[in-house]
Amino acid sequence: MSKFTTFLIILCLSAGASLARADVPLGLWQSGPDATGTVVHVRTKPCGRALCGRVERAKDRRGYDTPSSAVGRKMLWDMMAQPDGTYEGKIWEPVGNRMLVAGMQVQGNTMQLRNCDATACQDAVWTRLR
Repeated sequence: MSKFTTFLIILCLSAGASLARADVPLGLWQSGPDATGTVVHVRTKPCGRALCGRVERAKDRRGYDTPSSAVGRKMLWDMMAQPDGTYEGKIWEPVGNRMLVAGMQVQGNTMQLRNCDATACQDAVWTRLR
């Protein structure tokens, strides 16, 4: 085996190892509080080749479960992994009851989301619960 072939094998193995260590967006996430102080817990899981997320519960500003029409609804749609490690897809905005173009990036236990409509973009930070 030539030195060049050995170098290529080592390069491929190290690239694969770095991909395996990439932060995974699967799990249970808590949104930031909305205008009323309500947060939602969203479970993310694979949906075919994409990632989806469904609201599992809503909590009030004191941390108690609160009734919400968002519980059981799909919140993240068709989030596709991008070559740079980010995800792009759609997010359902409960306040305006509309679908928006969204992007997300996970770093450890933090998910940074950005959703945009025709006029502006909004950033949000979610925290991993599990």
